[in-house]
Amino acid sequence: MRSPLPLLLSLPLVSCVLSRPLPSYHRSPPPSAALPPCKPFVVSQPLNHFGPSPADFDQHLCVVDDFFDASSSTPPAVFFYVGNESPLEEYVNNTGLMYTLAPTYNALLIFAEHRYMGGSVPQTLNVPDCLGYDTIAQALADYASIASFVTSGGADKTPVSFEYDMSPFLDSPVIAFGGSYGGMLAAYVRRSYPSLFTGAIAASAPTWGLPLDSPPIDAGASFVGHGMSATCRANFKAGLVLANELLKDESSAAYVSDLLGLCSPLSPGDAASLLDFYQAPWFDLAEGNFPFPSSYIPFAVGPGNYELPAWPVKAACEPLEGDFGIATSGDPSDVAFTVSAGGVSVAVDWDVTSSPEPLTPDSLADTKVPELLQAMIQSNNLWCNITGTETCTDLHTCPTGRRRLNASPFPPSGAAPSSPTNNNNVCTVDISLDPTFNCWPSMTCNDDLNLENTLARGIGNDIYWPPSVPRGTTLESFLGPRGEASEGCELPEGLFGYPPKADAWSTRLHTSLGGADLSGYTNVVYSNGYLDPWASAGVRSQGWVPGDPSVIPLNEDGSSVAVIIEEGAHHLDLMFPTDYDPDSVLAAREVESSMIGKWLEAHAEEKKAKNTMGEL
Repeated sequence: MRSPLPLLLSLPLVSCVLSRPLPSYHRSPPPSAALPPCKPFVVSQPLNHFGPSPADFDQHLCVVDDFFDASSSTPPAVFFYVGNESPLEEYVNNTGLMYTLAPTYNALLIFAEHRYMGGSVPQTLNVPDCLGYDTIAQALADYASIASFVTSGGADKTPVSFEYDMSPFLDSPVIAFGGSYGGMLAAYVRRSYPSLFTGAIAASAPTWGLPLDSPPIDAGASFVGHGMSATCRANFKAGLVLANELLKDESSAAYVSDLLGLCSPLSPGDAASLLDFYQAPWFDLAEGNFPFPSSYIPFAVGPGNYELPAWPVKAACEPLEGDFGIATSGDPSDVAFTVSAGGVSVAVDWDVTSSPEPLTPDSLADTKVPELLQAMIQSNNLWCNITGTETCTDLHTCPTGRRRLNASPFPPSGAAPSSPTNNNNVCTVDISLDPTFNCWPSMTCNDDLNLENTLARGIGNDIYWPPSVPRGTTLESFLGPRGEASEGCELPEGLFGYPPKADAWSTRLHTSLGGADLSGYTNVVYSNGYLDPWASAGVRSQGWVPGDPSVIPLNEDGSSVAVIIEEGAHHLDLMFPTDYDPDSVLAAREVESSMIGKWLEAHAEEKKAKNTMGEL
């Protein structure tokens, strides 16, 4: 996930940030009844699980036990949310699937916060290499420690212990749940600790976005249009091309500024600013393309706690569904095509446009091009003027998750190597005092977590124009030769611990966690929404089209499956159910429930067999 902003789940990113999905602090939508309380606990964890630890830190978690009945004939289970790059409260309030399935499976719910996140940020003053312990492996070990304590019935108190009677959960199965980066963690914790985690629901997890899995560099952009009609897509791209050519003419800048009600007038040659504005919100609209009104994505990466309407992509397309007299010929897939409107035409050759005669306000008099350009502003206003209070259009202030996809290599160009040693790399800043500190930047730097599905746009497979990269750009163009290390991420002042070198190809992470090789992954459901741009890096999502089987077995015993949700945006299946949920998400939740049931049944049989062997 690569962007100047943090992903889904909003959080300020620094250098070495990769774009990713981002959540909000608000339920989308809220459940029909008040949630039962999640009882808070704090446990002590070592900063380093794999050697001498320089310090411990307090990890926050909470427990919901309202659905567990000790007298039930159904054996108890544990549903465990593996926290991601969000504060604890965020996924407690958003992960409705755990609440709705818990009564069926007599489940205790545990929500654990990711290290270096929210209230679980360690004190780092006087700690050597204090940022170096924010890694996927360390986070997984945190969750494994908690699961070990729970499934030991509370006997295994090293390193975790909290005041709750875990005796009913001795040898109970634990199902990991997670969304987005948390979905990656859910699958990873099942693979890494199969004796502790019986299965995993990995929702909207972009696990196939690592470089060695060769994701298309424009994969994310190519998914943005999935919720748009063909008419909307064609008119939108044609409008971009026509606007670019129009703003070459000296007389057009003032005309376009007035036509679109811009706060500041354009100058000749300012087409890039206008085109960037036109395209800015569509990735975010697609990510939050839910069947109900939602503030989830606007709060995370946009204007704030304001609701988008149900199916916001469809709503944004409404102004673009008309007949504007547009015709397109040529080969848009090769970005070599011609857009015609009335008596004018504009030829496109990659990132260059040309027309037989200059496009001027006069030449547009007998066309509907002015109405098209206005309609595109109306579409933008769904996001950029979500409050309805703006009286003019400012091209530079619309807050989105990705105004332009960042095409710079990983780490970003100009990143400095790690700070020089100082008292053996002892940190002189306490990050626990910074309420905005987020685990994502340091974790991605430590692990070289480099997801590549959002590197480019406009190269022939999506709604965008012009291309963000030169013709012929490849993954290697961004990353350089395999095996060639670059300088590591720049360290904030007074902090230490990042590796001095970075591997843009994420080789170690790919090797340790398998990449697209799922042979080590059993008892995992990978779910992805067809409307979600992050599904472009999801398991079995690339190449899927409506009408294909929505449940795809991933191994011979059928213990792991990929589920594609035709009408799903970013981890819709994890959210609380509503009367507006489409059939495809209802079916996905049924599959997830059924798979959990099979895993728990198999676990019970294994437990019974072990007990029988013990008696012998």
